[in-house]
Amino acid sequence: MGVTICPWCQNEIPQEEGEEQERWCPVCENELGGYRTLTIDIDKEDDLAEADGEAADIHHESDGKGDLDWEDHPLLAGSRETLLQWEETVEKMLDDQDEVPECPNCREYMFEAGHLQVTADQFRPRIPASVGKVVLEAPFELTLHVCPSCFAVRHSLGEQSRNEMQRRLMEDC
Repeated sequence: MGVTICPWCQNEIPQEEGEEQERWCPVCENELGGYRTLTIDIDKEDDLAEADGEAADIHHESDGKGDLDWEDHPLLAGSRETLLQWEETVEKMLDDQDEVPECPNCREYMFEAGHLQVTADQFRPRIPASVGKVVLEAPFELTLHVCPSCFAVRHSLGEQSRNEMQRRLMEDC
């Protein structure tokens, strides 16, 4: 029996011997295969080796583009305990957040990594013709969220900056 790990949502997809490999993840519906997909072959000898404390063999498929050295990856090279510790740490961070957005790529919950202050010299505002004035004025703050699964980054306007923008738009109403 083999197991494929989806590179997007990190779910294990079991595969019986003789079955064709899945092309799409049944959980997140992203494409499987290529250089980001891990396939783990599990048979009785590996199960016995794991019981003795040895790690199972991990093989990765490659299309030759931008091969990664998986043995040097901090999460994959680590033990099962390292992965569990990572998941527990992420869960704790998510529990502390007021807003927990979903990753647009893999639908995992994203954790808040920090804030960015955008200054006037970094931002050129647009004046929509329908409004006739600047909608967002610098300085303003962006909240940065990171996906713990695929490491996508998302920015959103900070709460104080949202309130200021809403106040600005409602002045003439």
